[in-house]
Amino acid sequence: GYVPFTLFIPPQPLTNNEIFVLVDNRRNATTAPMHTGGDFVHHGGIMRSVELHSMPPSGSLWPWRAYVSPRSLSNVDISIQLTNRSATQPVADVFLGFDDGPMRRYSGIAIKGVLQFKSVSVPNPRVWSTTDPQLHVLRIQMNNATIRERFGLRIIDIDEKMLRIRLNGEVIKLVGWNHHTEWPYTSGSPTDAQLDQDVAILKQGGANYVRGAHYPQDPRWLDRMDENGMLFWSETLGPSVKAANMTDPYFLNYQAVQLNQMIDAAMNHPAIAFWAFFNEGDSDIPEACGAYDMCAEVIRSRDDTRLVTYASRGPPHWDVCHPAADVISINWYPGWYRPEDKPAEMWNNLTSYFIAFGKPFIISETGAGGIYEWSHNASAEQWTLAYQTKVIQEDVDAGITNSNISGISLWHLFDFKAGDQNNTSCDYLTNVYPPTCGYINVSESNRPGGLNHKGSIDFWRRKKPIFDIVAAKYNATKSSADGVSDVTMSHSSLEQETGLRKHIAP
Repeated sequence: GYVPFTLFIPPQPLTNNEIFVLVDNRRNATTAPMHTGGDFVHHGGIMRSVELHSMPPSGSLWPWRAYVSPRSLSNVDISIQLTNRSATQPVADVFLGFDDGPMRRYSGIAIKGVLQFKSVSVPNPRVWSTTDPQLHVLRIQMNNATIRERFGLRIIDIDEKMLRIRLNGEVIKLVGWNHHTEWPYTSGSPTDAQLDQDVAILKQGGANYVRGAHYPQDPRWLDRMDENGMLFWSETLGPSVKAANMTDPYFLNYQAVQLNQMIDAAMNHPAIAFWAFFNEGDSDIPEACGAYDMCAEVIRSRDDTRLVTYASRGPPHWDVCHPAADVISINWYPGWYRPEDKPAEMWNNLTSYFIAFGKPFIISETGAGGIYEWSHNASAEQWTLAYQTKVIQEDVDAGITNSNISGISLWHLFDFKAGDQNNTSCDYLTNVYPPTCGYINVSESNRPGGLNHKGSIDFWRRKKPIFDIVAAKYNATKSSADGVSDVTMSHSSLEQETGLRKHIAP
């Protein structure tokens, strides 16, 4: 689901040929096993770009993809996939170059179609960070075929004393929003201008972090995360996965496939800090934990430069599968689904549990609904913008001020279309654009009008009052040391470390 795939087309006669794609858009557990639920629109068909690549003549090797893994702030490991996936042979005359610099000749031995070069120095290295997102380009040439891969030099790890996430040796407070791939008119196939608009909103909001919900995101979106210095959470499709799925070999096989496909597509994006899976799965059931362990093992076998996590729907004393994760993350909505809960008190109490597990903690989802049109109501009841503002302010204050919380991603940046099971609708005002509700029934559904209204802006990207309030708080974190001075590690000491990130033992 939502990941690139490759099909090899046998050689064809040199005539006019047509590629015909037949898409089955039905949801079922056999052909679409990863679509396990989720309160959002599941798009079908081909939503993103299609490319046609010429393949090399028989017997010739070309580079297909390359994966660049930073080992320090100046050295990288390079793994080159060849067009012949079974090639096991010596390979000479591999030329590597960085940015606009000269090409250097390398040689190696391909094993099952993969060439590996360890600890390659990057000339004139520039560090990628949230405040200065410097990027490099690797050029690879073999047999007159050239590919280019963009990457960034950065180190993501955990300060094991503070139990906080670090970027390039410095503790960082992650602040941002969750983000679905959904826009007016274009839905899951946005234009470049729409992508740019959402990035501009996030930057205005002071975000340095985005959680990609609940599937791998558009490569163009990831490019923009790289270019704008926003750390990113990338997770596989599979919201509300049940224990029955997690003990089903058929499901687990395709879960491993989509994990690998997600990593294949996004490995070189420096913005990605987290690989994740199973949003709000049955992690309270011991029988499900084997699936969590399997996912973590698949990820770590491919990439040890990032952190593994998943969004739990319950606190750690309820969740029994957390040993699989490097970072504990929780989706919780104090003050919304249980109005009697006080967000600040709830988050501070929950955090005391997290510390005992010896792992950093992220608030992966929290928030409250607010209907954009319901701005003039004296009661400040649920669904009003006044109620939303009160709850989210308390969530954000707790997330920022509690030094044991590594980050917070509000649910959600914008209002979005919920699952089709919701049968309520709004009565739109005539001759008003963007479309605006004159009446909406909030008593018969938790998704009035078929929308999830927890956005800080509405579906049409109009601000709600909470947006500017959160933006001021998020932007203020940029000038706060947040304890960084006590744990700052110089770039020179980072250079001397390899495998800086350590997995925390269960």
